[in-house]
Amino acid sequence: MVRSRRGWGPAGWLVLVTIALGTTPAAAGGPSPPARGPRRDLAEEEAYARPLAAIDPALARTFHDGTAALDARRFPEARAALEKIVARAPAHAPTLRRLSYVLSETGDVDGAIATARRACAASADPYSDYALANALLKKKGDSAASSEAAEIARRLLRGNASEEAAGAAATIAVERQDLELLGRAVEALQRVAPQGMTAGYMAALYLAARGDLDQADQALARAEAAGLPAEVVTSIREGTGIGRHRLLMRLARVAVGGLALWLLGLLLIFVVGRIMSRVALSAVERLAPDRSDALIVETRRLRRAYAGAIGFAAAYYFLSIPVVIALVLGLGSLAVYAMLLIGWIPIKLLILVVIGVLISMWALARSIFVRRVQDTDPGPRLLEADAPALWALLREVAAQVGTRPVDLVYLTPGTEVAVAERGTMTARLRDHGQRYLILGVGVLDGLTQRQLRAVLAHEYGHFSHRDTAGGDLAGTVRASLLAAIIRLASAGGASVLNPAWHFLRLFFALFQRITLGASRLQEVLADRFAAAAYGGPTLAEGLAHVVRRSVEFEAKADVIIKRAQEQRRAIASLYVLPPEGAVPAQDLETAIAKAMSEAGSPYDSHPPVGRRLAWLAAFGAASQPASAGLATADPAAWELFPDRASTEARMTAIVNGRLDAAGHIDVPVPASVASPLGPRL
Repeated sequence: MVRSRRGWGPAGWLVLVTIALGTTPAAAGGPSPPARGPRRDLAEEEAYARPLAAIDPALARTFHDGTAALDARRFPEARAALEKIVARAPAHAPTLRRLSYVLSETGDVDGAIATARRACAASADPYSDYALANALLKKKGDSAASSEAAEIARRLLRGNASEEAAGAAATIAVERQDLELLGRAVEALQRVAPQGMTAGYMAALYLAARGDLDQADQALARAEAAGLPAEVVTSIREGTGIGRHRLLMRLARVAVGGLALWLLGLLLIFVVGRIMSRVALSAVERLAPDRSDALIVETRRLRRAYAGAIGFAAAYYFLSIPVVIALVLGLGSLAVYAMLLIGWIPIKLLILVVIGVLISMWALARSIFVRRVQDTDPGPRLLEADAPALWALLREVAAQVGTRPVDLVYLTPGTEVAVAERGTMTARLRDHGQRYLILGVGVLDGLTQRQLRAVLAHEYGHFSHRDTAGGDLAGTVRASLLAAIIRLASAGGASVLNPAWHFLRLFFALFQRITLGASRLQEVLADRFAAAAYGGPTLAEGLAHVVRRSVEFEAKADVIIKRAQEQRRAIASLYVLPPEGAVPAQDLETAIAKAMSEAGSPYDSHPPVGRRLAWLAAFGAASQPASAGLATADPAAWELFPDRASTEARMTAIVNGRLDAAGHIDVPVPASVASPLGPRL
C-alpha cells in the first residue's frame, strides 16, 4: 500500500469508505449518528411522518415500516413501501431520499439519481443534496457525475455551513476519495461543532488518511466522548491502523523506559569504574613507597569492591545481550516500517538492513555461549633436568617470599615473564591449583641472577595475593566480548549505524577500565612484595631491564623476521643479528626512553613504568637479611642454563615453524644455529 501525506491509495480508501458508509446512514434520509445500523432520532422521524399522517394515517405507518425495512437492508420490501408513499405524496422529501438510496443499492442508479433530484426540488436541505451526490457517485467511471457530486459538496460548505451540511459534504468527500475536500469539510465541522461527534468522527478519518495517527486517535476519542458507539470506534481503529499504532506507541514507551534504565546501568558501571580507579591510584601514589602494610590494609575493602564490581559488570553484560538483540531487531523493523510509510522500498537498502540485523543478532547470540579457551601450553616445557640451577633458584625465591613454588616452566621466544594458575576454581581458591611460569628467552640476555630473583619475587607476589586464583568470570566476559567484536567486524557489521557494534565497543572499554584497574593495584602490591624481599632498587633494575630488552628484542627481531620473509629463507638465529641489519643505537635509545616515560592510560593493566621505578627507589633496600649476600656475587641469568645455544635454537625453531606454517619461508629450518654473524641481541 502506498501512502502519502496527500492521501491513501485505493486499498486505503476502500477501508475508509467501507467504514464511513457502513456506519453513516445519512444517505437513508436523516442526520442519525454513525452506527453499525442506523439509530433514528424518534422525534425527527415523527416530524417526517406528520405531513403523511395529515394525508392518510396509514401512510405514516407505511413510512415507518419502509424505514425499518431499509435499516434492515430488506430493500425490496423497503422499495415497495416507499413507492406506495411517493404515489400519494410525490413531494415528500424524506421518502424520496430514502427511495433514492434503495434504488442505488438495488442497481437502478439512473432511477436513484432522478428520485434524488425530485427530493432536492421538494426540499433544499443537506440531506437531499447528499442523497443526490450519493446516487451520482454510484455511476462508476462517470467523471461528469463525480464532478457534480463534488460541486454539491462544495456548495454545502459555502458560507456558514451547518453541522449537517458539513457532515454531508465530508461523507461525499470520503466516497469520492477526495482528501482535500474532506479536509475542508473537517475544518467546517470544527468551526460549527468542534466537540460534536460528527466533527471528531470525520476528523479521525481525515487524519488517519493523512497518516497522522496520533491526532486521529485523539479526534476519535473526542467522538467517542460525544456519543460515537464503542463498536464503531473499534472498527475505525482496526481499519485505519490507529489501534496498531497505539499498541506500537505503548510498546515504544515501555522500550524507551527500559532502554533508559539499561543505559543508566552502563553509566553506573562507567562511574564506578572511574571512582574505583581514582581511589586505587590515589592510594598507590600515597602509600606505594611506604614500607609498612598501609597500602595492603587500606585497599583491602577496595579489592573486595573490585571483585563485586567485576561480578556485577559480567552479569550485566550477559543480561544486556538480549536487550541489544531486541534493540537491533526493533531498529531494523522501524527502518523497514519507515520504507513502507514513504511509499517505496529501496531493495538494496532493505537487503542491507536485513543482513545487518541478522549478522548482529547472530554475533551477539553466539557470544553468550563462548567460554574461556582451555589453557594451552604457551611454549615448550622446561624440565628440571634441562636447567636444574634455574629450578633451584625458583624454589629459593619461593622460600624467601614464603609461598609455594611453580610446578611448571614454559619457555617462549620473546621477553615475557608471567605466572598463571590452572585447575578448577575450587582448587585454585584452596591454593591447590597448578602454578606455572612463562619465561621469555629473549629477556635473559644481560639479566643478572639477582635481578631475576627480584622479578620472580614480583611474580610470586601474585600467587601470594591470590591474584591468579579467580578470574574465570572476567576472562569469560572478555572472551565473549572479543568473539562478538571479531565476528561482527569480519562480517561487515562494524557500522556507525549498528547499535550492537557501539554496545560491544563501549562495554569492552568499560569492562577493561574496571578489570584492569584492579590489575594495576595487583601489580603495585606485587612490586612491594618483591621489594620487601630483595629491595626496591634491585627490582627497579630488573623491571628496567625487562622494559629495555622488550624494546630491543622487538626492534631487532622485526628486522630478522622481515629479512627471512623477503628472502624466503629460514632464520638462522632469532637472537643473532647480521651486521648489515643493525638497528641504529640512537633509535633504540629513543624508543626505550619513550617506553620508560609513557604516562599510560586508565586501560593499562600495569601502572606507568616510570612511576613504578620511582616508587621502588623510594621504597629502599630490602629489610630481610637473607637477600643481603646476593650483592657480593651476581652472575648472569644465562648461567642457570647449561646450554644457551641449544635453548636459543629451540626458540628459533618455533618461530621458523610459525613462518613456515604461514607460507612465508621455503627453506627447511636449519638443524643447528650457524656461527655468530654479529652482535647478540
